[in-house]
Amino acid sequence: MNTRFRTVRSRLAFTLVELLVVIAIIGVLVGLLLPAVQAAREAARRMQCSNNLKQLGLAIHNYHGTFQQFPANIGTDKDLWEGSNRTSNASWLTMILPQIEESAAYEQFTFSGTDFTDTGSGTNYNWEVMSNLRVPGYNCPSNPMPNERTHTATAGTQAIGAPETYNIQIPDYVANVGFYFRPGADSFAWDRYYANTATWTGYGWLQDDGFLSIINNVFQKRRFSSVTDGTSHTLAVGEHSNFLHHFDGTKQDSRPGRGAGGAWAAWPSHFEWSSASGRTSNVTVPRYPNNSLYANNYTQKDENTLHNGYRSAHTGGVQFVMGDGSVRFITDSVDFVNVFPALAGRADGYVIREEH
Repeated sequence: MNTRFRTVRSRLAFTLVELLVVIAIIGVLVGLLLPAVQAAREAARRMQCSNNLKQLGLAIHNYHGTFQQFPANIGTDKDLWEGSNRTSNASWLTMILPQIEESAAYEQFTFSGTDFTDTGSGTNYNWEVMSNLRVPGYNCPSNPMPNERTHTATAGTQAIGAPETYNIQIPDYVANVGFYFRPGADSFAWDRYYANTATWTGYGWLQDDGFLSIINNVFQKRRFSSVTDGTSHTLAVGEHSNFLHHFDGTKQDSRPGRGAGGAWAAWPSHFEWSSASGRTSNVTVPRYPNNSLYANNYTQKDENTLHNGYRSAHTGGVQFVMGDGSVRFITDSVDFVNVFPALAGRADGYVIREEH
């Protein structure tokens, strides 16, 4: 009997149909998992942003413990009028550098006879430290905008060794210095003007009703004792880490610290109206709700105005550090007429009671 042997070759590859099925399955799995991965990443970024704000709150408390006052934008005195020395001084973000473990950088700053914005005919003796200094905690990781701006040095600054242009940091956090309307009101209370707690500068209402302030010879040093509404009910610092969106679908960077001098400059912050001196930065007096669309008012979007407000890339609201150092997520749906102004004022007599 003849026995026949047949060799069977094992198949070592997928057929085209099998390969397409595997690719389709992988595609479905990726489609299912990607939103979860993105959500997890955003949750981590939001947690980091919350930690940044927590550190800012702690720095403010430590500053107060050292100097018995809150950090502030260093403004220009009221008696320095047009034609006088109205150079920009340091911002509150500069003043707290030692409290966020940046003492070495802070000690390199010059605070007298310099212009932190490096504009006009001024000379910025701090251009080098400003161009080298980057504080990661001053930026939200969810921010879609650039963290730096390119600044053109004045002739005076170039004369002391600066290049024609240099980069400086733009911060995503802005100090609360008051409310536009009193809680429940829809018009500005002029008694605040006559009491020297607020004035129109040409760039918005410069005022002294918030947790932090601007120091000049009208607005005085603020302490915890001046927060009579309670530190847990008063906003200290909030996010401005997303674009301002317009009704036509366009968008723009409206951060209060994106102008000349970036994070480190206060601008003149003059108390009275002036075509040049009324500008300020890195602080806000919100006139419009969080994450609101552009309302066709220049004080909402210009780089040196007071009413840019709060914005966040975190869906549904904005993160804040309160006066007591706690971090809260305040939704976009918060009552902006009655509740939010009460949170922005430190001594307005309106206290928000939480219901549990």
